[in-house]
Amino acid sequence: MNCLKCKGFMMVERHYTLLNRRLYARCLNCGFWLDLADLLRFFHKVLDTGFRGAKVRETFTL
Repeated sequence: MNCLKCKGFMMVERHYTLLNRRLYARCLNCGFWLDLADLLRFFHKVLDTGFRGAKVRETFTL
């Protein structure tokens, strides 16, 4: 996986807390990180909206 900012290598990390488990991708070069669970929810909404025939109006902000 390539970084969205510097095109460096991103490594997947798991973070465990008492309340939840999160999955992140973090760039080894610049430190940029991305929450993969949020990204998965976004694509699920887009595919579900398209399957129902409605216009896709979802946005994903970094």
